[in-house]
Amino acid sequence: MELEKRIRNIREAYGMTQAEVAYNANMSPQAYGKIERRASKTKLETLLKIANAIGVSIKFLIDIENSEYFEYKNNL
Repeated sequence: MELEKRIRNIREAYGMTQAEVAYNANMSPQAYGKIERRASKTKLETLLKIANAIGVSIKFLIDIENSEYFEYKNNL
């Protein structure tokens, strides 16, 4: 699953709006919306803020324990 879709799915599963996550992450709703549309270009520090804002670990947010993640990264 693409990172931006995963972030959106996790946010929705936690019952949060984009505005709530943006507020908790100390960013504008517009900036957060762009991340959900194009997360692959997002800095790790920003992803950490989003993970904290939702209440999940960064490992869970970006799913780095998934074997497909390692295969994908190894092919870059």
